[in-house]
Amino acid sequence: MKAQWTPEQANEWYEKQGWLRGCNFIGSDCANRLDMFQKYKSEEKLATAERELALCQKIGFNTVRIWANFDVYDAEPDSYMEIFDRYIDLCGKYGQKVMVVLAHEEDLPRGDVFVPKKMGEQAYALGYHQGRFPLSEEEKTKEPRHYMEYPELREKYLEMVRRTVRKYAHDDRVFCWNVMNEPGITIGDRTLDILRVLFETVRAEDPDQPLCADVWKSIKNGKIATPAEQLAFDLSDVISFHSYQAYWKLIAEIRFLQQFSRPLFLTEWLQRINHNDVKEIYPLLYLTNIANYCWGFVVGKTQTNEPWDALWEQWDRGEDHGYDFTKWQHDLFRPNGRPYDPHEIELIRNFNDLAAAEGR
Repeated sequence: MKAQWTPEQANEWYEKQGWLRGCNFIGSDCANRLDMFQKYKSEEKLATAERELALCQKIGFNTVRIWANFDVYDAEPDSYMEIFDRYIDLCGKYGQKVMVVLAHEEDLPRGDVFVPKKMGEQAYALGYHQGRFPLSEEEKTKEPRHYMEYPELREKYLEMVRRTVRKYAHDDRVFCWNVMNEPGITIGDRTLDILRVLFETVRAEDPDQPLCADVWKSIKNGKIATPAEQLAFDLSDVISFHSYQAYWKLIAEIRFLQQFSRPLFLTEWLQRINHNDVKEIYPLLYLTNIANYCWGFVVGKTQTNEPWDALWEQWDRGEDHGYDFTKWQHDLFRPNGRPYDPHEIELIRNFNDLAAAEGR
């Protein structure tokens, strides 16, 4: 099917999936996604991933969202594809269907000249969300660019996309292609050409799975917010959206999205410090049958339990938005495998058991 699915086709497909619930997955011993997919210490990373994917299955999760990584593909294309496949194997072994993110505007290279990221041991900053070091003053002067905006990389990036989609186009362990994460969040309208080309490239492989690109700005005010999000709505088979809002705001966002009559995938949620928590949000997702992926799973080197820097900056400016900085932002488990809050995990397991008993 090389055209956008109709709402009827998308809903017919979705009814067969059951209630999809899981997490954005990266092993706790990975400082970033280079760590996840590079050859260096890959056996150690895969062993950790296996333990943690088994924990996903134990609490009743059935899906994970995994991000492809061009930095590793650029440096080590064949071993990257092999290691990527081993992650897919592990997900299948532990009952986790995979949503694959093919492109993003997160942590992009900067400046007119592309400088490859270094493979090997990955440094990370203690106390910073995702373990990223703050930008230097020099880095701040350079404009971020998507990999496809460097002429010498464009075709290689599309090669990675083609190889990945072609390999899993008819593999039921991969059930959805998240073509781009949050298009426009970093490079604005420059993302439009990239997004169109990526959708065309994926559809040309005629995959069995649906395609989507995420929206997040539009849902906050109940109308399409940017050209990039309009294009995401226009091209997607199912609607992937992100919300770190409190319960009552999320309900309004869901109502806005229901007008499009397509299956809904909340592909990023859980921000306790902003009152987006398990106790209120997870039962709502169960009742509405919205597929969902909390951010993070076992806290580790990425430290996504820490607040985004932007929230600290708001506080430093004297702005009090009611954030509860005493709580973890994301993640469900501690490094030793114990829950951050056992009551949360009990609630998650109870609703997952209910869904399983209902055959979904």
